[in-house]
Amino acid sequence: MSTTTTKKPVQRWRENLEAFTVAIVMAVMLKYFAVEAYQIPTGSMQPTLMGLEFRERGALAGEIKDRILVDKFSYHVREPERFEVVIFKYPLNRAQNFVKRLVGMPGEQLRIQYGDLWQRPDASQPWKVLRRPAGVMDEHWKAIDVGEPVRGVHWMGDDKRSISARALDAAGPARITFAAHGGGSILDTYQHGYPAGVQDGMRRFPEFHRSNANTVGDLRVTGEITPSASLAAFVIELGEGARRYRFELPGPAAKAEGSVRVEWARNESYPPAQVAHTLKLEAGRSYRFCAQNLDDELTLEVDGTRIATLEGAAAADQNSSVALALEGGGAKLDDLQVWRDIFYTEGSFASEWTVPAGHYFMLGDNTQDSSDGREWRAIALRWQGGPSEPVLGNARESMADGRYRPDSNPIREMTAAGMTTFFRDMYGELHVFPRSAELALPAEQQYSPAPFVPRELITGRAVAVFWPLSFSFDTYRVKWIR
Repeated sequence: MSTTTTKKPVQRWRENLEAFTVAIVMAVMLKYFAVEAYQIPTGSMQPTLMGLEFRERGALAGEIKDRILVDKFSYHVREPERFEVVIFKYPLNRAQNFVKRLVGMPGEQLRIQYGDLWQRPDASQPWKVLRRPAGVMDEHWKAIDVGEPVRGVHWMGDDKRSISARALDAAGPARITFAAHGGGSILDTYQHGYPAGVQDGMRRFPEFHRSNANTVGDLRVTGEITPSASLAAFVIELGEGARRYRFELPGPAAKAEGSVRVEWARNESYPPAQVAHTLKLEAGRSYRFCAQNLDDELTLEVDGTRIATLEGAAAADQNSSVALALEGGGAKLDDLQVWRDIFYTEGSFASEWTVPAGHYFMLGDNTQDSSDGREWRAIALRWQGGPSEPVLGNARESMADGRYRPDSNPIREMTAAGMTTFFRDMYGELHVFPRSAELALPAEQQYSPAPFVPRELITGRAVAVFWPLSFSFDTYRVKWIR
């Protein structure tokens, strides 16, 4: 007796639907738990992350907006760390994602003073300057002498002879002073730190011609020296207010025992400190050098090795200068560059904060133009027919001429229904009601500082820039974020 079996019909529509559903679920899970791409829309983290827009007569003339990859997995297994670049939901409008650098940790006190960040565990401890890791400083050092310098002069000799290059070939003793910034103290000029193509673009557009009000004392000078046999010493001098920091490298003509030394505050009443090292420059050999005054610490490096370090003290006077000297003989100097640190500006409402438990304090690297913990302020509104308790939202004022920004909050405008209030609350919901329906609140209840980010709003860590490639501004933006 034979039997027959009936094959079950293949339901390809069902298989495709299952595969499609699984793909969607996996994509959502990947986006929520692992990695996501973002575009940087604003300039608050420049030049670390760029959100540049160049506008001419109101029209968009060009832009550089970084695309970044965000690691969302790490913060599921560990806590955020200081100086990481983080993505978080803005506490006063949680429909928006912000990207800033995390600088303040839960439970500590934070201060901005003399352009630096300071920290202490509590009021019983002394303030200490917050020193950033070397990788972060690679992002924060801003090259000053990029492209064409002011009035075409890079360095100026003591004989008033201008040097129209970042190099010097001197047969005998010489002294030169940095002049590419135009003279006087080095300021926190807005264009510092950008690639040459971007700087050229910024110079063409008036919105980037910001006032430079702050003198910067934290400086770095780098370059290459090839000494002649007659050179007795190569000296790097950084000025900060009345102080002069002298870094001295012995040349081939120095005494046999030769020593490296760093002198701090030579003009002050107590003896200068010295740091000795048995290094002596050889004639005809090229050396890379780096000397810096950063966060009240002086350091000197030769060929990538730190050979001298000296603790300094805070300087209220940040007026600064840079000079190089060849003593006793000549040398060839190449690839000279002066760098400056970020000058952190104080907030409009405070310059010192106590970070609550479970919260963090964020700053933008572009401290001149960043909406961050220094400036965040909540506004509370009540109105007839609305919730019984005041509703919180982001306080974003209008511009100086009275016009509203796109993100101003609240906005009060005349409509067909009369004067109307448009108010977006901290969850992103828009409330619209007659201006006459607003209920008065005492000033101390209506506005309040809101400088901190709760832990639960931090969603990821920025790890890499993967785009764009800009031919207009000669910029290729691919890098790891530190």
